[in-house]
Amino acid sequence: MTERASARGRRRTRTLGGAGGRAGAFARLYADPVVINGVPMSVADLVVRASALHTAFTEHVIEIVDRVAAPGQLTVAFKHSARHTGLWVTPLGELAPTGKTVHGLGIDVLTLDDGGRIAQIWVLADELQRILQVDGSGDTV
Repeated sequence: MTERASARGRRRTRTLGGAGGRAGAFARLYADPVVINGVPMSVADLVVRASALHTAFTEHVIEIVDRVAAPGQLTVAFKHSARHTGLWVTPLGELAPTGKTVHGLGIDVLTLDDGGRIAQIWVLADELQRILQVDGSGDTV
């Protein structure tokens, strides 16, 4: 769930209610399963993935840089920043909270089903750059 922070496309995220509320909110937006980078994922697993992100990071700010819409498709380029305040489980291992704010760029290519729910997503994000920012080995993008 998001709330608008300004008219320029910046958004701050809010945490969703309990697990049941999260699953219901996600099910209204996403097909079940949704295909992410070619891999099917259930709405329940998507909720777990989002919860893990919001456990590891707080103070999320998302700025939409550009978007392109076509029938049944939407592509969004965005900047994302958040403070690393919880345990972050990455493909390279677990990272303890650092309190650092990390910055990144992302592009999501969304395909919608006939009901308007997100059925497929191609996600492009530089997770290694974010990891380097929190572990002290890197700067910003």
